[in-house]
Amino acid sequence: MLGATRHLRACLKHQVKVLLRTSTRAIAMSPTQPQAMSAGHRDSTIGDNVSSSRPQPKSPSTMDEKSAYYGWTRGRFVQNEAEEMAARMIQYDLAELGKVAAAAVHSKSCIRTETLTEGMHNKAVLLTMEDGKQVVAKLPYPVAGQQHFTTASEVATMEFMRTNLDIPIPKVYAWCSRAESTPVRAEYIIMAVARGVPLKSVWKDLQPRQRAAVVRSIAEVQLKMSSTTLGGYGSIYFARDLDDDHRLPLGHTQGDSMSNDNFALGPVTARTWNDEGRQYIEFDRGPWTTLHQYLTAVGRREMICVQQVPKLPPTQVTICGPGSYVPSREKKIRAIYYYLQILQHLIPSDLDLQKASVWHSDLHLENIYVDPADPTALTDIIDWQSTEVAPLFLQARQPFILDHDGPEAEGLERPTLPANFEELSEAEQNVASQLLVQQSLCVAYRLWTRENNNSVWKCFEFRETPAFDLLLLARNLLVDGEATYTARVFDYLREHSEAIQQDGLALSEELVSEVEADAERAGYGMHLMNEVKAATGDLFPVHGCVRTENYDATKQILRHYKEQIIEELAETDAERAVWEDLWPWDD
Repeated sequence: MLGATRHLRACLKHQVKVLLRTSTRAIAMSPTQPQAMSAGHRDSTIGDNVSSSRPQPKSPSTMDEKSAYYGWTRGRFVQNEAEEMAARMIQYDLAELGKVAAAAVHSKSCIRTETLTEGMHNKAVLLTMEDGKQVVAKLPYPVAGQQHFTTASEVATMEFMRTNLDIPIPKVYAWCSRAESTPVRAEYIIMAVARGVPLKSVWKDLQPRQRAAVVRSIAEVQLKMSSTTLGGYGSIYFARDLDDDHRLPLGHTQGDSMSNDNFALGPVTARTWNDEGRQYIEFDRGPWTTLHQYLTAVGRREMICVQQVPKLPPTQVTICGPGSYVPSREKKIRAIYYYLQILQHLIPSDLDLQKASVWHSDLHLENIYVDPADPTALTDIIDWQSTEVAPLFLQARQPFILDHDGPEAEGLERPTLPANFEELSEAEQNVASQLLVQQSLCVAYRLWTRENNNSVWKCFEFRETPAFDLLLLARNLLVDGEATYTARVFDYLREHSEAIQQDGLALSEELVSEVEADAERAGYGMHLMNEVKAATGDLFPVHGCVRTENYDATKQILRHYKEQIIEELAETDAERAVWEDLWPWDD
């Protein structure tokens, strides 16, 4: 029988939700001081006019100091720790960085440096000058993306958004995307300190009306982004930073205005095109002029990576092994093949959904800055690294600040307290009241978006369709979901028999049975993963890492579950060996 069971549909929806929440997110930068950027001058325009005889920041001497300035210190990895740490180690000349920063803001010298809390992809340093000026230096780790392109696109994107769309973004004073061309010996961006305070620092103290005002301000920023149509798909650069083979005209339109020729579209820098080893594999990174070209490139990217990665990356949503689901290159390739075959039937016909749009993919509390005197006023939005120009239906989503625990509000109806509210305990009433506030904010955002941003609203409606699920989940088949994906494709084909006839697809009973059995096993693997998450709670290693003080406890809990699962499911020594090999949280 063709089609996914109700259980498989639930598994698929769970997978979609996980991917929507995590595909573009990493542990966010949460600097102890605000950060900032914008487009500015290259290293070559700064010169070496800061005398070496002036006081310079002292180079780190102890191992702890060196780790703070050159390595990742935010936590520990419970899997592949040596490899993950190496990917987050950067070598650069701190004294030269101080010279560049001083020259960029017309100061005599840098007299003090301080490392800021880093994210998963960048080192951040606060530099103070002799005249009191402060700037932030952002230096990408090797894992951040492809050399040159990641930094060059980030700076150009910020300048475009700041000057063309009037979005509040900190100013970039100097930058260099060619490590070999600068005395700093690393790529860097020198930025102004972001204005205001992180929204995270005041959010809990805001009244519901103030929170609603903040959400509306963010929705207005989204309106600016979604109202801007670009001439293709990829990432934004300064035209001078791209050769002719990797450049398309930006083709920017907003109303009746056209952008200048300073910007261009170039190779895409988004995380999904670089994470899990993708950055080291050669495939088509664009730019592309049509939606079909872009979506086809997604499938071919996943196909090439599945074929060429030395080892398949561990799944983030399923615990795999004998008795559960065992992934293979062959099954992933089959799922990608079906995606490429039916792609033409999945693309929405509405041009508003198709249009090439730039979007901030990580609007959470630490990336949004507000005026401390008026916390409803946005002052800066940071972290534009890896911004992609992609179809609006893949970009548009509600801001992450609206994500919350507990059930989501349904539709546009005003949420209410539970009927038995008065019978609940005080603690339960507090939880219910907080949930009501969160749900009300979500509904208010939806109502405003429906009324004022029809393009994004139509994207939200499209996200409820099977076609959207299949377009979204195909973007990460290297890592997750080929079993439920293929079962869902078969379900789609059952409902759209013309696609089978048009594409010449043949689905034998044997193949259907195999696919549905794999999907059932994958569903069980998701259940096992949820059990581990429930058991570890706040200790669960999101993105494979935990706080340093929680490392031993997390490893102990994970070892316990590993032994328990293997004891229950492994029937032979060979199966035990497979479990050992596939267990996602071992060094």
